[in-house]
Amino acid sequence: MVEAPWVRFEGEKFRDELTAFKLAHHPFATHPFFSRVERGDAPKPLVQAWVKQFYPWLASVPIAMAERFANCSWEPVNDRFRRMILDQLVEEAGDPKGKEPGHPELWLRFCEGLGVPRAEVQSAPLLPNTMVAIDDFLYTNRNQPFYVSAAGSSEPPNVPLCARLLPAFQKHYHVDDAHLEYYQLHVTADVQHSEWIGEIVANFASTPEVRKLMWDQMLRGFSIHAMLVDGVLTAANESAPLKSK
Repeated sequence: MVEAPWVRFEGEKFRDELTAFKLAHHPFATHPFFSRVERGDAPKPLVQAWVKQFYPWLASVPIAMAERFANCSWEPVNDRFRRMILDQLVEEAGDPKGKEPGHPELWLRFCEGLGVPRAEVQSAPLLPNTMVAIDDFLYTNRNQPFYVSAAGSSEPPNVPLCARLLPAFQKHYHVDDAHLEYYQLHVTADVQHSEWIGEIVANFASTPEVRKLMWDQMLRGFSIHAMLVDGVLTAANESAPLKSK
C-alpha cells in the first residue's frame, strides 16, 4: 500500500505534492460550471447569479487574511511570513490611502460590465451555501495555525482559472477590458501569492501531523468553493444539465 502524501513527503516535496493535487482537483479546475462559462454555454443570467454570490465571499477574504495575520506570532522567525500575509491583506482590501482598489471593488466593476449594477450585487440575499462557505472560511483562518489555513488557499488554481475565463468573458459575455481588471490582475498577482503560500507550507510541513492538517485544509477549501457554485446552481434548478461535454 502506498503511503499517504503527508507521510511520504516533507518540506518542499510535500509542498509540491500539495500544489499539484490542488491544481488537478480544485473545483476551479474540475467543476463543470467553469467549463461551461469558458465555452460560453452557461446562460448569462446564471453567470450573473453566480457573480452576486461570489462577491460576499470575496469581500470576506481581507477579514480572513486579517485572522491569518493575527495567528502569525511576533517571533522574529515569522517576520517574513507576516510580511507576506500583510502584503496580501492590503492587496485584497485595497490601499488604505485609496491609491489602489481592493479586489471586492474590482469584482463589483466586473459585475457592472456583466450587466449587474453594484447596488444589486451588494443587496443580493445570501444563499445558504454562501453563508456556510463564508462562515467556514473565516472560522478556519481564525482557529487554525496560519500555516495550516494558508495550505488551503485557492491562489494556485485561481491563476489558470482566470487565464481561462478572461477571454471567455471577453468573447462570449461581451465584457469590455475596462471591467475585467479583476481577471487581468489575478492572472499575474496570484502567481506571487502562490509562491508565498508555497514558502509557508514548505517551511512548516515538518511532521506528518502538521502535513495531514494541511492536506485536510486543502480538501476543506475544495468543499467551500464547490458549495459556492452548487448553491447558485441549485437555486437556479441548473444542477442536472451541468455534466461536462
